[in-house]
Amino acid sequence: MTALDKIIAWAARNERRLGAILFAFGFLTDFLTFGLLPVGIVTIIFSGYLLLAAISIFGAHATAIWHEVETRWKKGLAVLFPLAAQYAFGGLFSGFVVFYAKNSVIGVSWPFIVILVLLYAGNEYFRMYKQFLVYQTTLFFFALYAYAVFALPLVTGTLGPWTFGGSTLITVAAFALFLLLLRVLNRARFAESGRKVMLASAAVLVILNVSYFAGLIPPIPLALKDAGMYHSLVREGGGYRVSAEDPAPWWHFGRETITQAPGETIYAYSAVAAPGNLSGTVVHRWEYFAGGRWVTENKLSFPIVGGRAGGYRGYSFKGNLTEGAWRVSVETQSGQTIGRIRFDVQAGTPALHEETL
Repeated sequence: MTALDKIIAWAARNERRLGAILFAFGFLTDFLTFGLLPVGIVTIIFSGYLLLAAISIFGAHATAIWHEVETRWKKGLAVLFPLAAQYAFGGLFSGFVVFYAKNSVIGVSWPFIVILVLLYAGNEYFRMYKQFLVYQTTLFFFALYAYAVFALPLVTGTLGPWTFGGSTLITVAAFALFLLLLRVLNRARFAESGRKVMLASAAVLVILNVSYFAGLIPPIPLALKDAGMYHSLVREGGGYRVSAEDPAPWWHFGRETITQAPGETIYAYSAVAAPGNLSGTVVHRWEYFAGGRWVTENKLSFPIVGGRAGGYRGYSFKGNLTEGAWRVSVETQSGQTIGRIRFDVQAGTPALHEETL
């Protein structure tokens, strides 16, 4: 047995462990770089990972019966294709995590984090080739859907339920073609797993739709670049001049405290970044914590236009805030949360200084 044969045999014995390592490596490398790249380049990288994942699944499906053959190149391909798919999925989901982490608060991001944990668990659990086809194909459907939800607004320049519906139709059509090609490549293997693949993909479709319309999925590619609470806000040239409270000591952690004088108006400011061709409406939802739940006190909206590096700026205001816990949720018109400002209100005379935004 040659050295290459020994390497192939070792890789075949440890295919699942190597897959997990490559999945983690793809996740780590892109997690460290995706946040630094512009949206256009990220979209191209996502497309490349999706193409690699599709080709790898096709290859793994077509060569599944070659694991037991003696021919070196056949056995090598049967091992290589699943490993390539794992790396592609690691890169895809690392990118998704970066956008969810950057573009939302943890209360909105937790569904995706839970899904990511399940992906890692499934990567170790689904070891049999029949089960692994179901797992990989469902993973591909999830990645394709997440990509379409992210990419279609870049093409149409719009956000909202109709755009999400378009992403759903495109994903279902592309995945149907994908399944048809899988069936052509290996009819017998697909016949054993096809029903499970379709049921699992339907479950993903339902989960993501429920998550979207419940407002749990942040409206990527929108991102909250800056936000704050101020005591006055005046448009001045190309920016805003604001009155802000003196900063808390560096060792202070937790919610910001706003000290409100009698009859004073408090301003909420936000800067929402969006790609150049994307436009929409941003909503400031003012909420007060009472009776063990958040109660909406007011909602104010204003239009945004993409393209500004620092984000499209806007503000809302409210007077005579009740003392206690408050938050201003920055949302889309359909209720998806872009970001959130949390603060406590107390009565008194604040110490202020001026800033330019």
